[in-house]
Amino acid sequence: MTALFADPRRALPRVIWTGIGLNMLFVIPLFFFPTTLFALLGIPLTDTILARASGMLLFIISVFYIPAAWNPERYRANAWFHCVPSRLCGATFFTVMVLRFGAPIGYLSIAIVDAVFLVLVLILLLRITASERAAGKPIGLY
Repeated sequence: MTALFADPRRALPRVIWTGIGLNMLFVIPLFFFPTTLFALLGIPLTDTILARASGMLLFIISVFYIPAAWNPERYRANAWFHCVPSRLCGATFFTVMVLRFGAPIGYLSIAIVDAVFLVLVLILLLRITASERAAGKPIGLY
């Protein structure tokens, strides 16, 4: 894990691409096999169109991560938006729905994916920002 943080500028795109890939592991079954995915997660499914629509929306959100994965220096704001609001809201929403409102525990899988990538990308961005400050570079979202 420490090797991941040794060079945050190289690690950031890799982590973001990995997050996009994991999102696709939800997108593809949500769109094409929603009944199977929901059964696997132990979530009752009453309407496949809403499941498919959520898959489509997750795909769209993931597309907005691509600029930060391609060039995190140029698209720094996209990298920050990857954390807040996107991953933070996803992790918080699904955790609260399960723990406070009794939603099926299968939704925690989504919260865990979002929380892991929130923490990883946030650490990398903070390390990049700290190194820029130490080098006297102007700090901004660019």
